[in-house]
Amino acid sequence: MGELQKTIKNTVSYKGIGLHIGKEVRLTLEPASPNQGVVFIREDLPDSPKIKAQVNKVVSNTRGTVIGEGEVKVRTIEHILAALSGLGIDNINIKINGEEIPAADGSALPFVNLIQKAEVVEQPLPRNFFKVEKPLWIEEGDRRLIVLPDEKLRISYTVDFPRSPLKSQFAEFTITKETFVQEIAPSRTFGFMEEVKELRRKNLVQGGSLENAVIIDEKGVINKEGLRFPNEPVRHKILDLIGDLYLLGRPIKAHILAVKSGHLFNVK
Repeated sequence: MGELQKTIKNTVSYKGIGLHIGKEVRLTLEPASPNQGVVFIREDLPDSPKIKAQVNKVVSNTRGTVIGEGEVKVRTIEHILAALSGLGIDNINIKINGEEIPAADGSALPFVNLIQKAEVVEQPLPRNFFKVEKPLWIEEGDRRLIVLPDEKLRISYTVDFPRSPLKSQFAEFTITKETFVQEIAPSRTFGFMEEVKELRRKNLVQGGSLENAVIIDEKGVINKEGLRFPNEPVRHKILDLIGDLYLLGRPIKAHILAVKSGHLFNVK
Protein backbone atom coordinates (compact mmCIF):
# COMPACT_ATOMS: atom_id res chain seq x y z
CA MET A 1 0.00 0.00 0.00
CA GLY A 2 2.93 2.35 0.66
CA GLU A 3 2.58 5.63 2.45
CA LEU A 4 -0.94 6.93 3.07
CA GLN A 5 -2.29 10.43 2.44
CA LYS A 6 -2.67 12.67 5.48
CA THR A 7 -4.78 15.56 6.67
CA ILE A 8 -5.34 17.11 10.10
CA LYS A 9 -7.86 15.98 12.71
CA ASN A 10 -8.90 19.33 14.21
CA THR A 11 -9.43 22.88 12.99
CA VAL A 12 -6.81 25.31 14.36
CA SER A 13 -6.13 29.05 13.94
CA TYR A 14 -3.18 31.43 14.11
CA LYS A 15 -2.99 35.22 14.00
CA GLY A 16 -0.03 37.26 12.85
CA ILE A 17 1.35 40.07 10.72
CA GLY A 18 2.13 39.56 7.02
CA LEU A 19 5.77 40.22 6.11
CA HIS A 20 5.26 42.40 3.04
CA ILE A 21 1.83 44.00 3.50
CA GLY A 22 2.25 44.39 7.26
CA LYS A 23 -1.41 43.73 8.19
CA GLU A 24 -2.68 41.33 10.84
CA VAL A 25 -4.15 38.17 9.33
CA ARG A 26 -6.00 35.20 10.80
CA LEU A 27 -5.15 31.84 9.30
CA THR A 28 -7.32 28.75 9.93
CA LEU A 29 -6.35 25.19 9.00
CA GLU A 30 -9.18 22.73 8.37
CA PRO A 31 -9.22 19.00 7.49
CA ALA A 32 -9.89 18.12 3.82
CA SER A 33 -10.89 14.98 1.95
CA PRO A 34 -8.42 12.60 0.23
CA ASN A 35 -7.02 13.66 -3.17
CA GLN A 36 -8.09 17.29 -2.65
CA GLY A 37 -4.63 18.76 -2.16
CA VAL A 38 -3.78 22.07 -0.49
CA VAL A 39 -6.40 24.79 -1.03
CA PHE A 40 -6.24 28.41 0.10
CA ILE A 41 -9.56 30.15 0.80
CA ARG A 42 -9.83 33.97 0.97
CA GLU A 43 -12.51 34.34 3.65
CA ASP A 44 -12.38 38.14 3.47
CA LEU A 45 -13.64 38.29 -0.13
CA PRO A 46 -17.19 37.83 -1.48
CA ASP A 47 -18.03 34.13 -2.04
CA SER A 48 -14.73 33.10 -0.35
CA PRO A 49 -12.76 32.28 -3.54
CA LYS A 50 -10.46 29.24 -3.47
CA ILE A 51 -7.01 28.86 -5.02
CA LYS A 52 -5.29 25.49 -5.22
CA ALA A 53 -1.58 25.41 -4.35
CA GLN A 54 -0.30 24.57 -7.83
CA VAL A 55 2.67 25.82 -9.78
CA ASN A 56 0.53 27.05 -12.70
CA LYS A 57 -1.21 29.44 -10.26
CA VAL A 58 2.03 31.33 -9.43
CA VAL A 59 1.66 34.98 -10.44
CA SER A 60 4.76 36.49 -8.83
CA ASN A 61 7.87 35.40 -6.99
CA THR A 62 9.60 38.61 -6.00
CA ARG A 63 10.76 38.05 -2.42
CA GLY A 64 8.24 35.28 -1.86
CA THR A 65 5.84 33.07 -3.76
CA VAL A 66 2.41 34.47 -4.68
CA ILE A 67 -0.41 32.45 -6.24
CA GLY A 68 -3.50 33.94 -7.78
CA GLU A 69 -6.49 33.66 -10.05
CA GLY A 70 -7.75 36.87 -11.64
CA GLU A 71 -7.80 39.57 -8.95
CA VAL A 72 -7.58 37.07 -6.08
CA LYS A 73 -4.11 36.47 -4.62
CA VAL A 74 -2.45 34.73 -1.69
CA ARG A 75 1.05 35.97 -0.86
CA THR A 76 4.12 34.50 0.83
CA ILE A 77 2.89 30.91 0.91
CA GLU A 78 6.27 29.12 0.87
CA HIS A 79 6.78 28.74 4.65
CA ILE A 80 3.39 27.20 5.36
CA LEU A 81 3.75 24.96 2.29
CA ALA A 82 7.15 23.84 3.57
CA ALA A 83 5.59 22.93 6.94
CA LEU A 84 2.82 20.93 5.20
CA SER A 85 5.38 19.19 2.99
CA GLY A 86 7.73 18.46 5.89
CA LEU A 87 4.93 16.89 7.95
CA GLY A 88 3.50 15.01 4.95
CA ILE A 89 0.11 16.76 4.86
CA ASP A 90 -1.51 16.12 1.47
CA ASN A 91 -5.00 17.53 1.95
CA ILE A 92 -5.94 20.68 3.84
CA ASN A 93 -7.96 23.88 3.60
CA ILE A 94 -6.16 27.07 4.60
CA LYS A 95 -8.58 29.93 5.26
CA ILE A 96 -7.18 33.45 5.52
CA ASN A 97 -8.94 36.76 6.05
CA GLY A 98 -6.35 38.76 4.10
CA GLU A 99 -3.96 38.56 1.18
CA GLU A 100 -0.82 37.40 2.95
CA ILE A 101 0.10 34.44 5.17
CA PRO A 102 1.37 35.65 8.59
CA ALA A 103 5.15 35.89 8.80
CA ALA A 104 5.20 34.34 12.29
CA ASP A 105 8.88 34.34 13.37
CA GLY A 106 10.16 34.14 9.77
CA SER A 107 10.55 30.36 9.92
CA ALA A 108 8.20 27.39 9.41
CA LEU A 109 8.33 26.29 13.06
CA PRO A 110 5.16 28.10 14.24
CA PHE A 111 3.25 26.40 11.39
CA VAL A 112 4.77 23.01 12.29
CA ASN A 113 3.59 23.54 15.89
CA LEU A 114 0.12 24.55 14.65
CA ILE A 115 -0.21 21.45 12.44
CA GLN A 116 1.01 19.21 15.27
CA LYS A 117 -1.54 20.82 17.60
CA ALA A 118 -4.24 19.98 15.00
CA GLU A 119 -2.97 16.35 14.97
CA VAL A 120 -1.93 14.64 11.75
CA VAL A 121 -4.20 11.77 10.65
CA GLU A 122 -3.86 9.19 7.88
CA GLN A 123 -6.46 8.82 5.12
CA PRO A 124 -7.42 5.60 3.32
CA LEU A 125 -5.66 6.37 0.01
CA PRO A 126 -1.98 6.03 -0.97
CA ARG A 127 0.20 9.11 -1.49
CA ASN A 128 0.97 9.84 -5.11
CA PHE A 129 4.68 10.66 -5.41
CA PHE A 130 6.27 12.62 -8.21
CA LYS A 131 9.26 10.46 -9.12
CA VAL A 132 12.02 11.88 -11.26
CA GLU A 133 13.02 9.34 -13.92
CA LYS A 134 15.92 11.18 -15.57
CA PRO A 135 18.13 14.17 -14.75
CA LEU A 136 16.74 17.67 -15.34
CA TRP A 137 18.58 20.94 -14.94
CA ILE A 138 18.36 24.64 -15.59
CA GLU A 139 21.10 27.22 -15.39
CA GLU A 140 21.23 30.97 -15.82
CA GLY A 141 24.43 32.87 -15.15
CA ASP A 142 25.73 31.49 -11.85
CA ARG A 143 22.39 29.94 -10.78
CA ARG A 144 21.85 26.19 -11.11
CA LEU A 145 19.10 23.78 -10.26
CA ILE A 146 19.76 20.09 -10.97
CA VAL A 147 17.24 17.33 -10.29
CA LEU A 148 18.43 13.73 -10.17
CA PRO A 149 16.51 10.47 -9.65
CA ASP A 150 16.49 9.34 -5.99
CA GLU A 151 14.43 7.08 -3.74
CA LYS A 152 14.04 9.87 -1.17
CA LEU A 153 13.95 13.66 -1.18
CA ARG A 154 17.49 14.92 -0.76
CA ILE A 155 18.52 18.57 -1.11
CA SER A 156 22.05 19.94 -1.50
CA TYR A 157 22.16 23.73 -1.48
CA THR A 158 24.88 26.34 -1.94
CA VAL A 159 24.44 30.08 -1.39
CA ASP A 160 27.05 32.72 -2.03
CA PHE A 161 26.97 36.35 -0.91
CA PRO A 162 30.52 37.52 -1.65
CA ARG A 163 29.86 41.10 -0.53
CA SER A 164 28.43 40.17 2.86
CA PRO A 165 29.86 38.53 6.01
CA LEU A 166 27.90 35.38 5.07
CA LYS A 167 30.14 34.54 2.08
CA SER A 168 29.40 30.95 0.94
CA GLN A 169 27.32 28.39 2.79
CA PHE A 170 26.51 24.79 1.90
CA ALA A 171 24.09 22.30 3.46
CA GLU A 172 22.75 18.90 2.48
CA PHE A 173 19.84 17.01 4.03
CA THR A 174 17.76 13.95 3.32
CA ILE A 175 14.34 15.37 4.09
CA THR A 176 12.41 13.26 6.58
CA LYS A 177 9.82 14.50 9.03
CA GLU A 178 12.48 14.46 11.79
CA THR A 179 15.18 16.33 9.87
CA PHE A 180 12.62 18.85 8.64
CA VAL A 181 11.26 19.63 12.11
CA GLN A 182 14.65 19.75 13.85
CA GLU A 183 17.08 21.02 11.24
CA ILE A 184 15.13 23.07 8.71
CA ALA A 185 11.80 24.37 10.06
CA PRO A 186 13.40 26.68 12.70
CA SER A 187 15.56 28.55 10.16
CA ARG A 188 14.32 32.11 9.56
CA THR A 189 14.09 34.27 6.51
CA PHE A 190 17.01 36.68 6.19
CA GLY A 191 17.83 39.92 4.46
CA PHE A 192 20.56 42.50 4.10
CA MET A 193 20.35 45.91 5.73
CA GLU A 194 21.09 47.72 2.45
CA GLU A 195 18.21 45.88 0.73
CA VAL A 196 15.67 46.67 3.43
CA LYS A 197 15.45 50.39 2.57
CA GLU A 198 15.09 49.59 -1.13
CA LEU A 199 12.36 46.98 -0.46
CA ARG A 200 10.46 49.39 1.80
CA ARG A 201 10.53 51.95 -1.00
CA LYS A 202 8.82 49.34 -3.20
CA ASN A 203 6.18 48.85 -0.45
CA LEU A 204 7.57 45.42 0.45
CA VAL A 205 8.61 44.13 3.92
CA GLN A 206 6.18 46.58 5.58
CA GLY A 207 5.66 44.01 8.34
CA GLY A 208 9.32 42.96 8.53
CA SER A 209 11.17 43.32 11.84
CA LEU A 210 13.87 41.64 13.91
CA GLU A 211 11.01 39.51 15.31
CA ASN A 212 10.45 37.77 11.95
CA ALA A 213 13.71 38.03 10.01
CA VAL A 214 17.45 37.76 10.42
CA ILE A 215 19.03 41.04 9.29
CA ILE A 216 22.66 41.18 8.23
CA ASP A 217 24.75 44.34 7.82
CA GLU A 218 28.40 44.71 6.80
CA LYS A 219 29.52 43.54 10.27
CA GLY A 220 27.22 40.53 10.54
CA VAL A 221 23.90 39.55 12.12
CA ILE A 222 22.25 42.43 14.01
CA ASN A 223 19.56 40.34 15.79
CA LYS A 224 20.25 40.08 19.55
CA GLU A 225 19.66 36.32 19.64
CA GLY A 226 22.09 35.74 16.75
CA LEU A 227 21.62 32.73 14.49
CA ARG A 228 19.79 29.53 15.38
CA PHE A 229 22.29 27.49 13.30
CA PRO A 230 25.73 28.65 12.07
CA ASN A 231 24.42 28.15 8.50
CA GLU A 232 20.83 29.28 9.15
CA PRO A 233 20.59 31.27 5.87
CA VAL A 234 21.30 28.28 3.60
CA ARG A 235 18.93 26.13 5.68
CA HIS A 236 16.24 28.74 5.14
CA LYS A 237 16.87 28.57 1.38
CA ILE A 238 16.25 24.80 1.63
CA LEU A 239 13.04 25.53 3.54
CA ASP A 240 11.88 27.91 0.76
CA LEU A 241 12.73 25.31 -1.89
CA ILE A 242 10.72 22.61 -0.06
CA GLY A 243 7.76 25.00 0.08
CA ASP A 244 8.01 25.95 -3.59
CA LEU A 245 8.39 22.28 -4.61
CA TYR A 246 5.09 21.48 -2.93
CA LEU A 247 3.41 23.49 -5.69
CA LEU A 248 3.86 20.31 -7.77
CA GLY A 249 0.68 19.27 -5.99
CA ARG A 250 2.26 16.10 -4.63
CA PRO A 251 5.40 15.02 -2.78
CA ILE A 252 8.59 14.53 -4.81
CA LYS A 253 11.33 11.90 -4.65
CA ALA A 254 14.54 13.31 -6.11
CA HIS A 255 17.99 14.62 -5.27
CA ILE A 256 17.96 18.37 -5.88
CA LEU A 257 21.19 20.32 -6.16
CA ALA A 258 20.64 24.05 -5.97
CA VAL A 259 23.25 26.77 -6.40
CA LYS A 260 22.07 30.33 -5.69
CA SER A 261 18.52 29.43 -6.64
CA GLY A 262 15.52 31.49 -5.46
CA HIS A 263 11.71 31.52 -5.72
CA LEU A 264 11.75 32.46 -9.40
CA PHE A 265 14.18 29.69 -10.28
CA ASN A 266 12.45 27.14 -8.04
CA VAL A 267 9.13 27.79 -9.77
CA LYS A 268 10.71 27.54 -13.24
